[in-house]
Amino acid sequence: MNELTQAIENDSIAKLKSLLQAGTDLNKPILIGEEYDLEEYDEISPLFYAIRKYASLEMIELMLENGVDLYATDSDGISALDMAIKFKRKEIIRYCIDKGMELNSTKRKSGILPVMLAACFSDTELVQMLLDHGADINATDASGMSAKDYAKKLGQKKMVAYLSEKGARHNLYPEEA
Repeated sequence: MNELTQAIENDSIAKLKSLLQAGTDLNKPILIGEEYDLEEYDEISPLFYAIRKYASLEMIELMLENGVDLYATDSDGISALDMAIKFKRKEIIRYCIDKGMELNSTKRKSGILPVMLAACFSDTELVQMLLDHGADINATDASGMSAKDYAKKLGQKKMVAYLSEKGARHNLYPEEA
């Protein structure tokens, strides 16, 4: 494990500051698996690593103040907002929303939007947060699926009921009588 991953995992702002003073590049991907001497490594941005390792908002803000782009996406079009939704980091999601991150467009080839992703994880509080900030409850992805379609496909009955209460429609699945 390198010093940057240790600083992130320990949420050590002091260590991150010392690494920055020493010239650490926060835009250089972290190689996951390197320590296991694998033939191929997974690459992840330090920002995404911090989100998935539950680093504090203070640490993430320090990264952003030192050249990390909150709006950058990985090679699959995944954003910091997507990563925060996946790991249920509500304070990071709120931060992304406050910074004007777009809720109704994506760079992902699949076209999956934040509200659809939140529906997959059956987190009604998170879906409501996104709706309160302008997410389109009936938007569809590249294959024509809506948030309600995702919830139905994944067997998230409570989420389907919640989305129905909010006026969501199925796009690909027929409504049940």
